[in-house]
Amino acid sequence: MLRFLIAALVLAPVAVAQLVTYDFNNLNGSNPYPFTLLDAQDSWSEETFNASNRCGVTATLSHDATQSLRFQEVGPGFGCDASRINDASFGFPPYVGTETSAYFQADMQVGYWGGSFGLAYDTDLDGRIRGYQPGERGVRFRVGTQATVQFQLIAADGTSVSAPLSNLGSVSGGDWLRIGVTMDLTAANGSGLGAVEVQNITGGATTLTPVPGLQAVPLGLDQTAGNATNPIAWHAVWLHFEGATYGLDNIQIGVKPVEYQVNTPLARMIVDGVVGSISSPATVNLAVGQVAMVSFQSSNAGTVWEVGMGAAPLIPASAGAFLTPDGDLVNIDLADPLFSFLWGGFASPPFANMTLPISFAAPTSISGQLAVGDPTSITGARLSQPVRVIVP
Repeated sequence: MLRFLIAALVLAPVAVAQLVTYDFNNLNGSNPYPFTLLDAQDSWSEETFNASNRCGVTATLSHDATQSLRFQEVGPGFGCDASRINDASFGFPPYVGTETSAYFQADMQVGYWGGSFGLAYDTDLDGRIRGYQPGERGVRFRVGTQATVQFQLIAADGTSVSAPLSNLGSVSGGDWLRIGVTMDLTAANGSGLGAVEVQNITGGATTLTPVPGLQAVPLGLDQTAGNATNPIAWHAVWLHFEGATYGLDNIQIGVKPVEYQVNTPLARMIVDGVVGSISSPATVNLAVGQVAMVSFQSSNAGTVWEVGMGAAPLIPASAGAFLTPDGDLVNIDLADPLFSFLWGGFASPPFANMTLPISFAAPTSISGQLAVGDPTSITGARLSQPVRVIVP
């Protein structure tokens, strides 16, 4: 395992991620209802169904007091679709199909019947994306307080996975949520896997956190198709608001920076069920004397294994985390004076899946990351997510 210990100290270049932002601030907006018409502004195409007042642009009604979209018509079948295809004024870089952290995000004001946002492809080349046009909508999310809506990640093939809004904590109609979807376009033999994070801006949250039940969601991608199941073809954004009151602002699209290692079948460490993401680490807060359960799992049973531990906070990639030749991030601080190995440097018994209780008799903070031997890897081991346990 010496080759792993040496390789972990070799700083490899991290690919530069690119995200582009569209914030509606260059559109004309007005606050008196029914607001300024969105359709035909900056290449937006909008269609309202059944209602007389269409989806509009507000002047200051976003959560950040800037322009935003809003639809607040109430009635049977009242709703709107809107889309924007990439052009010289604004566009997001096309995906090539090898991205493991393709990403889109939007701030949505939550209504009742369902608001959706996602990426799309103008299959029939008519200059617009509509929900009633087959094969044009790619991966998208949907959120609403109605019992059958809640929170959904909808795959490009139309299948969906749902989670209750209660998984996000307290969410009410009118709240602004920042919703991010990270997509591994290479996972599941190219059909893709997605993960959703949410920040309740109205509720005072300051960071995105993973949504339980909406991790590793099948995306139904087909990189050979001539429709929106092919992520290489995506060149547009699409949204749908069903009833009142929905809003949208601050779109981001591109490739998201990978700041933290995540669990894989080769190495999984989970404390009290907390799972981190590429942008936010698993952080567990415990009381003195509180018992937590730590789980170690790997498909490489019988190999050597190790847990690196220290008192220093976890290090994201942007602050200098090491990238191994296998592409794993070492997020624990190897320069921490209190850094140590559980087994003294892979002098471990053979690995077996296990779950063990832990507790702390005094206030402390500890960071840890699991490494499991893998003879097929360059470094000889693969890494789990890092975990930060805080006992105030």
